[in-house]
Amino acid sequence: MIHDNLPARMEWVRQTLLSNVPIRMEWFYCLYDEKTKFDWYLLELALEYYGRIMDSPELSSYRERYSEEQIAQYCAYYARRLKESLLKYFRGQRKTVIFYREYAGDFYPHHDDKLTADLSHTARESFDNMWAECRTCPQQCLWEYEDRSPLFDEYQV
Repeated sequence: MIHDNLPARMEWVRQTLLSNVPIRMEWFYCLYDEKTKFDWYLLELALEYYGRIMDSPELSSYRERYSEEQIAQYCAYYARRLKESLLKYFRGQRKTVIFYREYAGDFYPHHDDKLTADLSHTARESFDNMWAECRTCPQQCLWEYEDRSPLFDEYQV
């Protein structure tokens, strides 16, 4: 099995997907060809973001307002919206990843600026944590981003 030789991060992903986290793998691909390593990375980023939102004391009022399913949908949306900014960065077309506040604002147009800023900050923290993990991961999702990822099939739950 693929996950036998992967780092602890992959075991965390597997356990998270087997738990009751409402993020679904199929939100990150529609066609077989979209099961890429980069789309797998976006799934992991959404999982990381979801976990940080659920653990953040600053976002407790946000959690009270929305269900876990709604928060999961937002995290998947945000990760997918980052795709273009991330690809430009990894292709060397930008020197940094841009976390647009508008991503949160477009999904939640009635939120105040502080909540939008807190959500954007948490997204950035999620990316920073993922970046640290991904640099040493043997899957090389960020460098081989167009390659097909067998993990979507391996981790079907």
